[in-house]
Amino acid sequence: MIKNISIILVDVQLPENIGLTARAMFNFGISNLILVNPKIDLPSEKAEAVAVDAVDLVKNAKIYDELRDALEDFTYSFAFTARHRDMNKEFINSQEVISEIHNNYNGEKIAIVFGGEASGLTNEHLSLVSKCVTINTHSNFSSLNLSHAVSVFCYSLFSYANSSNSNSHSEEANILSKNELIYFFEHLENELETRGFFEPQEKMPKMKQNLRNLFHRADLNEREIATLRGVVTALTSYDKSQKT
Repeated sequence: MIKNISIILVDVQLPENIGLTARAMFNFGISNLILVNPKIDLPSEKAEAVAVDAVDLVKNAKIYDELRDALEDFTYSFAFTARHRDMNKEFINSQEVISEIHNNYNGEKIAIVFGGEASGLTNEHLSLVSKCVTINTHSNFSSLNLSHAVSVFCYSLFSYANSSNSNSHSEEANILSKNELIYFFEHLENELETRGFFEPQEKMPKMKQNLRNLFHRADLNEREIATLRGVVTALTSYDKSQKT
């Protein structure tokens, strides 16, 4: 999903901010940089030097004169601004945009737009995007440095993606472990029942529940469950061999 994201800088004035933006993007897996009406001469040795390992993002950045033209290839676009405007446009916060990107879009090209250092984005710029985004900051000072704002977005997007993947893998692992634990219970209980462990019969349900509670409290992982099943199999195999 992150590969479908592009960062657009509008009216950027400082080469350092181009380099730092590229570096933040590279840190968090975003590789498409677009510059609209940059106020510096390009290529810029200073921007490339600041970018360090992300220098290719700077060198390969697409350049447009107008934001309208830069947005033509994108299905959705979100513009970051430090303040709400009196205009007919939906404003959401930075947490909401991260969630929206992950949950509502699948493969569509998405542009994330940031304004220049002097005055940010104009109302005309904002009128071109799908939604406007604000970053939650201290009420006394809401304005962030351009590259810092980009870093906040890139980090948040990357963290959300990793968290979602981790939770997905964790849920799959939990389901697998629970299934393996059920198989272990059935295996153990069948062998114990065969050997007359559950006596008297009327107490068998309670005895099985006590056994299951014991293993549940141990919070066994998949490898430990497999080891226990192996132990039960080895003991029963040995017992059978002694009888033959």
